[in-house]
Amino acid sequence: MTKKSGWRTLVRGWFLGAILVGLACLWVRFGWLEAQLAPAACGGKWVPGGGVACAAKFLLVQAFLEERIGWVAVLCAALSQLRGSRRWAVAALWLGVAATVFYAATPGVIAVLWALPRLWFCDAPRGWRARTSSP
Repeated sequence: MTKKSGWRTLVRGWFLGAILVGLACLWVRFGWLEAQLAPAACGGKWVPGGGVACAAKFLLVQAFLEERIGWVAVLCAALSQLRGSRRWAVAALWLGVAATVFYAATPGVIAVLWALPRLWFCDAPRGWRARTSSP
């Protein structure tokens, strides 16, 4: 694999996904929730006949409480390290980015920083060892 194709894979993969998740979360937070476009009648409680907008707002508020989304991201990062799984690391990265935007910055940043080495160096043993062991 050449350096150029490696960077293309990186940009098309989890890195671009993290940027898109971050931008989407920023729009939801500042363009929908804090711009008062979300229904005000269904704040942090469940309203049975509230519709999709009320259900989405309820779920977002539940994710904010006690930094739940951030702690789920930390759990995903821990699973990625224990299982050696790139998928759990991508989940931790994306949830960590979302948590950082949605009022759970501390556990979100911890999850992102814990998941990045798994993502960045996941293929390193194959490529790095091959380059260092060749004469």
